[in-house]
Amino acid sequence: MPPAESNERMRTTRFPRDIGAGLFLLAIAAFGYAGAVDLPSIWEGVGSGLMPKLVAGLIAVLGVLIASFGFSPKSERLQHWTVRGPVFVLGSVVVFAATVRTLGLAAAGPLTWIIAALADKDSRLFETIVFAVLMTALCIGLFKIVLKLPIPLFPVVLGY
Repeated sequence: MPPAESNERMRTTRFPRDIGAGLFLLAIAAFGYAGAVDLPSIWEGVGSGLMPKLVAGLIAVLGVLIASFGFSPKSERLQHWTVRGPVFVLGSVVVFAATVRTLGLAAAGPLTWIIAALADKDSRLFETIVFAVLMTALCIGLFKIVLKLPIPLFPVVLGY
């Protein structure tokens, strides 16, 4: 057996990738539905429970559909993956939640984008900063100007 082939065999598991992805989506759907279980039922009409329960149901259907592809004999095996991506993406969400009220959207936005970009080892700092500034400007325009949401912009400088 050539070295490349044996190395590839060691880095995969016998578990089909599609089944893993489908189970992950089902877990997300269950978590989302559990968070909305106390809201009014979707059968009672349009209300606060409609959207979260509907989205959780659609994610569950997609999870089952994707998992069913994993039972094909030609399905790809689950590859070895690192925790770098999920840690930095979820970490960026936590940083945003912790800083948006104190630092404001103008500071928390770019900080969030830059931390999330660290999930990819090939991301470039200059491009990430430009993208973060542009996306933050878009978010400020959408949430503060168009939707008029009471999100602090830059409380350290502007007061709110």
